[in-house]
Amino acid sequence: MNPLDIPDIICTKTIKENIIRIRNGDELTLPLKVLNQHCEFKKEWERSFNIRHEEEISREIKAKVKEYQQRPEIKAKKREYEQRPEIKAKRREYRERPEIKAKVKEYQQRPERKAKVKEYQQRPEIKAKKREYYKMKKIGDLNK
Repeated sequence: MNPLDIPDIICTKTIKENIIRIRNGDELTLPLKVLNQHCEFKKEWERSFNIRHEEEISREIKAKVKEYQQRPEIKAKKREYEQRPEIKAKRREYRERPEIKAKVKEYQQRPERKAKVKEYQQRPEIKAKKREYYKMKKIGDLNK
């Protein structure tokens, strides 16, 4: 079959079949030059491989997920799930494992982590919050 004899209309079945063949590394049923001339193939290619719009798509997905997570009913559902005794026990058990404790301790000792904490503690709003906390704690100790 001569590539020049190929009709202008390529069915979607042929397009999808060739996309699958590209993924698998098999030989195409039609030359790539002919397939690229067909707009449906280009759309299917972009949709399949997200070559051109990968960053844009990931930003959109992240925004949708963030919006979904901010809904009050979703927050309440998540909060309720986290308060279940079996979930709390599972998390506590995980944190108590020696390898996890060692990993956390190692992370806390890193210089960049220490610098980040120090920078956070120097913020005026955090200093004010700490002062308020210690004042309230001192008042509570005096009332005992």
